[in-house]
Amino acid sequence: MRLITETKRLKLIKVTAADVDLVYLLTGNKNVMEFFPKVLSYDETQQMVEKILYQYTEYGYSYWKVLLKPGEQFVGIAGLLHQEINGEVETEISYRMLPMYWNNGYATEAAKACKEYGENTLGKRKLISLIHPRNHASVRVAQKLGAKKTKSVFFIGEEHDIYVYGIRSQVLHRAHYPFLA
Repeated sequence: MRLITETKRLKLIKVTAADVDLVYLLTGNKNVMEFFPKVLSYDETQQMVEKILYQYTEYGYSYWKVLLKPGEQFVGIAGLLHQEINGEVETEISYRMLPMYWNNGYATEAAKACKEYGENTLGKRKLISLIHPRNHASVRVAQKLGAKKTKSVFFIGEEHDIYVYGIRSQVLHRAHYPFLA
């Protein structure tokens, strides 16, 4: 078990090849996948886990398992994703939680831990979240963490809003971030 970071209630640890069954609890669930293009099959979930492991090697981060302390129950996944959006490389805060753990603040707590890890450990100056406009729960999480909607983009077959988290010491082009004008 490789601990990445932890909060008062949660541990975020690396996903392993043996975690396909756990991840499939999320990707095979129509409620969890409501704002994604489709529910994934077990084989597609196995491919997703392989991609996560590849991203650890390539970028040093990806999704991590979210475990509830102290018993280490699986709550979901959260992490930082390397994304290319309209030709620009971004680092996205992303998460998926099991429905039985919704409305307990775990998504916000995990996303905050990812944000802090990205800024403090990886030195990321800018983090984003890509959120489907109808995903009101994820919009609330982003807003609680200080993110501001900057624009909409076409991503994975549908329109998504980009929320930008507290940008640190970076000169920004106002055409990309009109909220700063």
